[in-house]
Amino acid sequence: MKINNLRLKILLVILFSLIFNLKSVPAHAQAQPGITVTPSIIHIDLATDPADYELSYFNNTKTDIALTFSAQDFTELEDSYKISFLTGKDDANYKYSLSSWISFETKSIQLSPGETKSVKISIDKNRITKGGHYASILAEVQQPETNKQVVVKAVLSSLLFVRASTGKEIEDGKISDFTALRDGIEYPDEYQVRFQNNGNVHVIPYGVVKVFDPLGNMVAKGPFNVDSLDALPESIRRYQTKVVTYQKILFPGVYTAKVELIFGKTNQKVTANIRFFSQGMFDFVQLAVFMTIAGILIIYFKRKLKKSPTNK
Repeated sequence: MKINNLRLKILLVILFSLIFNLKSVPAHAQAQPGITVTPSIIHIDLATDPADYELSYFNNTKTDIALTFSAQDFTELEDSYKISFLTGKDDANYKYSLSSWISFETKSIQLSPGETKSVKISIDKNRITKGGHYASILAEVQQPETNKQVVVKAVLSSLLFVRASTGKEIEDGKISDFTALRDGIEYPDEYQVRFQNNGNVHVIPYGVVKVFDPLGNMVAKGPFNVDSLDALPESIRRYQTKVVTYQKILFPGVYTAKVELIFGKTNQKVTANIRFFSQGMFDFVQLAVFMTIAGILIIYFKRKLKKSPTNK
């Protein structure tokens, strides 16, 4: 009886824990309180697009909000997915800056709870220099000053990618490295490409990665840059691509992977190939252990048969 009572208590504790956790999980359909901005990323080609655009801000809080606007230049950190905001001398010497050619319809707005307002931003297309230019539109939330607590500044950011239309925009790029991501001689399902943008405008490379078995049959394929990530000028960006394998049986041997990319308004093409040995779907470690055990057993039984008396 004591054991049964103990089991019952444990089950009740587990049940109440599950119920409590379920109640504490927020509903995904509910909008989270805060301030949102749309769009968060803007691409403008001044050869075809207007030099004016709008950002919309939505106040999903229960209080009145004041926003003030500014622009800050940014660059991409080498070989990574992160950006770096520029200040001081770095900003002044950055030839792809954009902030000095941006003007705001208004420098601040007031948002009531549940209210949405749009802000018009203009680019001076007649003065902007050649190539690509980049800035982030910052909306700082103004909070009332208080002596009781430290006020944390909240800032919303939208990234702006602008391509000038001077006739001197250059699209040039190459694949500086193509690597299979794997441990040892395992069959890889992910590949890494380092794309080097040698031009003076941002580009979005896209394409496909294909994998071929030792007989030349395509066994896997995956789309490149499904998130449409930009490569800024005079920089290298790292992209990773997962492939889907269609072949059910993969034999050990030398495989070939090929990446084919297209980028820019002129649809330039670049390719790269790599060859690597893979164990395929087989695990060489397990096979080695199995063969070792099998060899030992064969030797053991052979010796045992030799020692056994023969029939006369």
